[in-house]
Amino acid sequence: MINTTEEFTYQKLDILWEPAGDGARILRVYGEHPVVALPETIEGRPVTEIGAYCFSRSEPHLPEQYFHFYTGEQLGNPFGQNATQPNAEHPALYEADVPTRSAAYGHLSCLSGSLVEAIRLPASVTTLHNAAFYNCRKLHTLSVGPGIRSIGSDEFMNCTSLSQLILRGQDTESTGLSLLLERFEENLLVLFTPEEEDSILAALFFPEYYEWLDEISPAHLFSRSIHGEGFRMRKCFENGRVNYEKYDQCFENALKLESDESLCQIAFTRLRWPNGLKEEACALYEYALKARLHTAVSMAVRDKDLQLLLFLCRYFTGEDYSQAISACVAADWGEGSARLMEEKHQNGSFARKSFSFDDF
Repeated sequence: MINTTEEFTYQKLDILWEPAGDGARILRVYGEHPVVALPETIEGRPVTEIGAYCFSRSEPHLPEQYFHFYTGEQLGNPFGQNATQPNAEHPALYEADVPTRSAAYGHLSCLSGSLVEAIRLPASVTTLHNAAFYNCRKLHTLSVGPGIRSIGSDEFMNCTSLSQLILRGQDTESTGLSLLLERFEENLLVLFTPEEEDSILAALFFPEYYEWLDEISPAHLFSRSIHGEGFRMRKCFENGRVNYEKYDQCFENALKLESDESLCQIAFTRLRWPNGLKEEACALYEYALKARLHTAVSMAVRDKDLQLLLFLCRYFTGEDYSQAISACVAADWGEGSARLMEEKHQNGSFARKSFSFDDF
């Protein structure tokens, strides 16, 4: 699903907000499209907080006083205007302008629950309040800045489609990634990108894990059990920075616990973006990937991920090319099969053959 730029759209929005110190707290968002990028500032205030139940299907408890902030080109201002504060330059026009805004934005839907699929939070956000994304069952991508420092409870409960987190920052800097990972136990692909999100600087896959409590009778004590290497992988941080060596050390145990798909995802993600990857760990990842190459190819074909498929070609034999081409044809993926035939011609068994005139 890797797509860091094309999906997020700046659209017409009606944002409910309130002041939070020197910043702004977003309480509710109304818009036209389930893929949304929130503004960086509201009325000159940086957006620093996402309120409790902001994108949840459940209605948040709104304060007695809150404000509307409108964005969209229809008002002649792509960065938005506040309909509840006078226009400093044209205060006399303020009252007459409000009904026009209300009529223009009255059709917007509440971007909450299953009506939101991807969200880009401003880089200035530092706080996510309780259950901000609760029951967002179709939310598949969340893009955040590096500055998140406080996260409430039940943040991603029932976010059953969430599979990709875009972190707009360097993998070498301190970020709020470890806090976010603590709140989400399912499979998650994390992409580090620059603020413009036009390239991928680093990537890591964190497999799911689950935990349960066993009661020890008759003392009514409980024993905590955890299954899945994803728990330990989520602990591979030091001072908010990724510790790649600790992360890679988890893979040996993951080979005993994780599914072939999870192992492939861990391995080819590290090999494609080998930041901090040492030779010994690289060899183990390559060994595991080669042993599960058919699974990796099936994943690339299923997701129609051409870049992944081309990356896997470096491990192909001539027979592997043939099987991968057949898989693309069976999936009706013409682009994949065409590129594989081109790669096979250039790098496969045909390219390695040599001929002499004695052969004819």
